[in-house]
Amino acid sequence: MNQSSQPPFVPFDPTPPTGPGASASVAQGNNDSNSTWPGWIGGISIAIGGLTLLASCCGMAGIFSMKLFSGAMPIKFPDAPRAMMLGMGVDLVASLILSTLLLLGGIATLRRRSSGPRQLRRYAFIRIGLAIPLLAIGFWMLGPASEWQAGIVRATNEWKETQKPPMPVSEDERAGEIPGEATFWQRAQVVGGCIIGLIYPTVILIVLAPPHRREEIARWES
Repeated sequence: MNQSSQPPFVPFDPTPPTGPGASASVAQGNNDSNSTWPGWIGGISIAIGGLTLLASCCGMAGIFSMKLFSGAMPIKFPDAPRAMMLGMGVDLVASLILSTLLLLGGIATLRRRSSGPRQLRRYAFIRIGLAIPLLAIGFWMLGPASEWQAGIVRATNEWKETQKPPMPVSEDERAGEIPGEATFWQRAQVVGGCIIGLIYPTVILIVLAPPHRREEIARWES
């Protein structure tokens, strides 16, 4: 009578595996846990994303609040030019998208999730790609901003003249009623702002570029 063969009994060995492969795996795990770059990259990304979002919202809120409360002011300031509002709207939408990517990517990187570096890379590529369009919008907005500033000065001077007794208006204040050409300093500010905006995206791409860092990120999900 044939009996079914059974595999030999192998007792459980609680001793952890040893050898070059096991030692390398343990060393990699220790190196990953000791990495500091996820902490500072994630923290800086959250800070920049939050500040960018706050600055954009405050800028737009200032424009709309000035129009909203202009009826209660003694001086009738002119509304912001449509071109200026359009440019600020485009900048606000871009800032919302970029700050959201930074915040989500920073939080996920702090938690050592592989989606975090992906979001940060996406932010970096989009921000670098928008550099030229945002620079062009910045130069384009210099003209409408100058006209708006001249309108504010003109409204202020007219208000001074209608007071009883009339308030004096200086020659410099009169000259401010005429829109002027953009100065070298104003153009330099636009270019400088564009260059500063490219620093952190470049840092992100440099930090995440090394192959060993990509391998470390791939091990976060394992």
